[in-house]
Amino acid sequence: MEPRPQPGDSNAVGAWFLGPQGENTSALVTFLTSALNHHINGRRNYFPEDASSIPPQMQATDAFRGNMANLQALIDDLGPKLAEHGAPFWNPRYNAHMTMDTSLPGIVGYFTAMLSNPNNVAVEASPLTTVIETSVGKDLANLVGYNIDIAEGNPIGWGHITCDGSVANLESIWAARNLKFYPLSLRLAMKKELSFIAESFVVPTCTQLPDDGSEPKLLKDFTTWELLNITPSNILDIPTRLTDQYSITPQFLQDALKPYLAQTLGKDRLEKEYDIGSMAYFASAAMHYSWPKGMAITGIGSENMIAVNVDHSARMDPEDLRRRLQECLDAKDEQGNPCPRAVYAVMAIIGSTEHGACDPLKDILDIREEFRQKGLSFVVHADGAWGTYFTTVVPQDVLDASLKLSNEFSGSQSMSSNEYHKARHDNFVPTAPLKTKTIESIAHLRFCDSITVDPHKSGYIQYPAGGLLYRDQRMRYQVTWTSPIVYRNELESIGVYGVEGSKPGAAPVATWFSHQIIGLDTKGYGQLLGETLFSAVRMYAHLATMSTSTSEFIVRPLNLLPAEMHGTPEEIEAQKNLIREKVLSVSNRELVNDADTWKLVVDMGSDLSINAFAVNFKIGDTVNEDIVEANYLNKRIFEALSITDANSDRKPDLILTSTVLSHKSYGKCLTALKDRLGLKGDQDLYTLVNVVMSPWPTATGLTTSVAQSLQDTIIKEREVSVLRNMLTDDFHAFVLQGTDEMFAVHLAMFNLENHRMQLIITGTLSSDMKGTYTQARESNPDTVYLLVHDTATTLSKILAAKEFDARIEPFSPNGRQPPIAKGKITDVKVIVCKKLNSKYLTPYPTRSMPFALYGTDIQTHIDHVYTAFPNIHMSADQVTVDNLDNDWSRNPLLYIHLPLPESAMQPFPSNYDRATAATPFFFRAGATFKNVLISKDVEGRDVVVASTTVTLGKNIFVDTDMLNEDPELKENSEGELGKTTLAAPFYQLESFVGGTHQHHASRPTRAVHPKQHHVDYVNALKSKVNAGRVV
Repeated sequence: MEPRPQPGDSNAVGAWFLGPQGENTSALVTFLTSALNHHINGRRNYFPEDASSIPPQMQATDAFRGNMANLQALIDDLGPKLAEHGAPFWNPRYNAHMTMDTSLPGIVGYFTAMLSNPNNVAVEASPLTTVIETSVGKDLANLVGYNIDIAEGNPIGWGHITCDGSVANLESIWAARNLKFYPLSLRLAMKKELSFIAESFVVPTCTQLPDDGSEPKLLKDFTTWELLNITPSNILDIPTRLTDQYSITPQFLQDALKPYLAQTLGKDRLEKEYDIGSMAYFASAAMHYSWPKGMAITGIGSENMIAVNVDHSARMDPEDLRRRLQECLDAKDEQGNPCPRAVYAVMAIIGSTEHGACDPLKDILDIREEFRQKGLSFVVHADGAWGTYFTTVVPQDVLDASLKLSNEFSGSQSMSSNEYHKARHDNFVPTAPLKTKTIESIAHLRFCDSITVDPHKSGYIQYPAGGLLYRDQRMRYQVTWTSPIVYRNELESIGVYGVEGSKPGAAPVATWFSHQIIGLDTKGYGQLLGETLFSAVRMYAHLATMSTSTSEFIVRPLNLLPAEMHGTPEEIEAQKNLIREKVLSVSNRELVNDADTWKLVVDMGSDLSINAFAVNFKIGDTVNEDIVEANYLNKRIFEALSITDANSDRKPDLILTSTVLSHKSYGKCLTALKDRLGLKGDQDLYTLVNVVMSPWPTATGLTTSVAQSLQDTIIKEREVSVLRNMLTDDFHAFVLQGTDEMFAVHLAMFNLENHRMQLIITGTLSSDMKGTYTQARESNPDTVYLLVHDTATTLSKILAAKEFDARIEPFSPNGRQPPIAKGKITDVKVIVCKKLNSKYLTPYPTRSMPFALYGTDIQTHIDHVYTAFPNIHMSADQVTVDNLDNDWSRNPLLYIHLPLPESAMQPFPSNYDRATAATPFFFRAGATFKNVLISKDVEGRDVVVASTTVTLGKNIFVDTDMLNEDPELKENSEGELGKTTLAAPFYQLESFVGGTHQHHASRPTRAVHPKQHHVDYVNALKSKVNAGRVV
């Protein structure tokens, strides 16, 4: 094997991948051909005297050749389709999920092993690849600082490959759960099978240390609380101590404990036996979705997964963790008696998947020690699925220095900014260092009880390749029925540990190849990931400075600039200008040779190569404050810059992903981001995510190019937001109700400011209009008629003028109909006027469905109240209300509350789905509703009639499409964007009402599923193959 490249040799990185343009194709073909030839030789040399099973005469038959032709046809058809429509992970423009081009050694290793299809569930199915997986586990355990030298004694680190990080997380939860219950199971066994140890077997309590001079306590005398808080290391020592002290065989111990283990009884039986309440599991609010899922699977329950607050950079807040742990100690029962709550574990994230944030692991470990002294013990797990491989970025002496400094000073202090990588700054693509606090967290991984690591993330390995590491290999016995034997250096089946059964041996081989060729050190993965860190910071610099005070949009990364943490507005702007001048306008070489600016670069961005950010817009000089509208803009940006089924035929210049930050989970972190964006409210925020895994974009100027593409996309999509939210003159339509007195219900739209109003008015029709309309209603009692405004204006102007010119048209889902009358409406009065912007909306009613009730002594009408988005327009003309006596001149508006749980019914079906449903919609002509409450207020507190019956008349209007439709932006012939190019629902805009085009949003037609073209392709391909198949 050739000598490893020296630190600073970025050329080596080019040998580790096929390349964005397939630059290393010839090498890959050679490698794969060699692997295939070796495999074929192995087949031929295995009992070569055996007769051939597939002789030449078989290969010459039509049936054989036909099947081969079919296979070639599939390759030739599907191959180009995958290249055209698949996500281009291999391209530096792909900045979405945590995946890039998989490593060249990984491809070759996976292919080499895949040909043999080893199953690492058992040694006999994978004699060689089991050894390789064991070796990979040791390599990763050694990487994080676990002891792997048997001669040094326990704890001995151990690891294995899983299908992904979610399964690794699940296994860690399972192990922590079983570990917590192990002492309780042992105590039960001591009453029977293990009674002979009861009077002599002692164990240290949680508060005792090996050399503190205190006497250990008989396990049989432990209180339930003491049993629940034996430290993990002392629990794991128990089987070994029993063997050493009583000569108990592992098999006997296994048989004695089995009837009492949580594995056998289930945790509920043990909790009942010991009268234990629910225990807690703590994790950062930024936790991956697999954590609550794992809580559900293990029976702990997701409600017992307690989210700890995060700081402004989405890292766990240690003070909030301390507060919550103290609450566990101080808990009381319903009678006020002390009833402390036990804790399974605290999970620290080392590289959150949405922000690249590293929780302050040393602080968390210090807090564990603090609470151990108070009698509370728990496991600490690190979810390093993304971050573990970044350990390679830090030289060993720096890790050692971080540990030394962390031990010498308090948890609030850290080592100063380190420039350990300066020797590598002559690279065309420099490596960026980790932040000091991130180094500290990575250095303390060695003290975690278990760690999740994903080779298929920052290890650049093919799926599926997750992994789980144990600080003490004996902890793996908590998730198996194999006896916890004293460690022996012998080959064992890995499949007995963990969740999975059958598992591919190819995944650990791919990982092992990459580890051997690239290397788990600063020369290898450290060089690669250091370059990606620099690429991520470069992109962060673009994001942090993209918008200025004069921009019509605002871009804010989640992570603050150094000046934003404590500086004045002037200092912040000065730092942004410095970044524009000395970071974004210079070459990589110039940047790393500028010591002062480089120090700023080191302090910028997220902890680990992920930039989360959000965008807002301005209308003129006014910043949008509506979070819903900001979410809409960010979603459109994502859709424009992502590979989705709707746009997979085109190639975005930059590919991003997105996430929603929950206000409940992110608290002050999200509030700070909203403030910087100019947003107000407590809604969740839709954000964009830029994951940088390629080392190359800064070398070719691609980072600047994709940043410009992002800015161009923001500018374009902002135009839609402006058109949605800028109030302009427009045309308006109303559903007409009543024949004795005219009432008109506005056709509202949630997604256009011109129509964001639930409005019900009454007025006087000109005599000719009223006569024609009344006659038409008598002839067509179930036809809905619309009152359409003749001149573009705003609703507020209509209300101020109290009159307007209009025409009356019959409504048809097929489009515009000729008017039956034209004239003036005068004496306009408002019955209902409610803005539909998000800040005026409230949650859906949970126990009823409110309608506005209005009319005259002769005729009464109803219209559904919009409390939230999305919603449904339901109006009924001339309804019958029993037992209602109201003076409509004094009380022109009441509310009826149908006994229907609206929150359980939303969102309502589309017009098409409603029209084609097997059962009729509940709101239909002649429908009767009993037990209806009538009140003076929309909440139903000021009751007028406690219970009555309401029957709908013949004239019903129901719509979901127009009310909720999202307008689409289209370019005109000159490529410009404008008001009249905004495609909107029927009757809503001048472009329709003026007759320039036909747009029938309410026509009951089924929308094409976004994935349908892929489904059609696969079906067509199957038909093509079947048509040519030789039977």
